[in-house]
Amino acid sequence: MSDCICMNPVFRYPDFDRIEIGVDETKGRFGEVSIHVCGTCGRKWLHYYVTYEGFSQSGRWYRGLVSDETAGAVTPETAVQILEGLEWHFYGGIYFGTAGRQGRGPILVDL
Repeated sequence: MSDCICMNPVFRYPDFDRIEIGVDETKGRFGEVSIHVCGTCGRKWLHYYVTYEGFSQSGRWYRGLVSDETAGAVTPETAVQILEGLEWHFYGGIYFGTAGRQGRGPILVDL
């Protein structure tokens, strides 16, 4: 995709600065929402992580490239809609059995 580390899975958390947005409590999912800023190129990524304690191997995450304006306006409750509206996003986690793939469209955050 690109030479920058932020465009090529596997992603390493130390390569990004993290800005916590909050927790999306919609439908009891308690998804963690944050903005990750690439330490190399400065791109901003909307990151959504959810796991369900009562279900093994349910952990999953999504990461989508967003503009500075979108990054500044996102709320925990709007994160899923924003990610689904992007042209493409990355996804991964034990639920999907991958450390990162590219996808598009609806994201699976509910049980």
